[in-house]
Amino acid sequence: MIFKKNQESAYTEPEENGENPFMEAAEELAELEQANELPEGFDLMEAVSDPAFAELLGEFEPKAAVRIYVAERRADEAEETVKSRMSEQARARGALPKSQRTDRAVAPAPDYMSMSKEAFRALEQQYKNAAHNGKRVHI
Repeated sequence: MIFKKNQESAYTEPEENGENPFMEAAEELAELEQANELPEGFDLMEAVSDPAFAELLGEFEPKAAVRIYVAERRADEAEETVKSRMSEQARARGALPKSQRTDRAVAPAPDYMSMSKEAFRALEQQYKNAAHNGKRVHI
């Protein structure tokens, strides 16, 4: 147990109205810890040393501050997990070899400038026959 109720050894300087909100929060946290009502995996020693938790204690009741603190920590952990997973996937994809081949054979484009007159006329006739038969001609 982190907080112990020992009135003789605890020195607190009361505020003007006689209340000390820090001690009240500490007592309530101690009661939550004794009753095992703190969330699973919640480290009270770590939380009380975190300024963000102290700020939450100033704004909310201790039980609500604990829940908010745990939710924020889990959200931060989830975000870090996603970031690391995404960067790992990006690194893995970058390491894969990329294929330079296509899935099908590609016919070389005809070189019209170096064709003989007879080869050009034969190719021209093939295109005319294909167009006449209703076939689509890709040039």
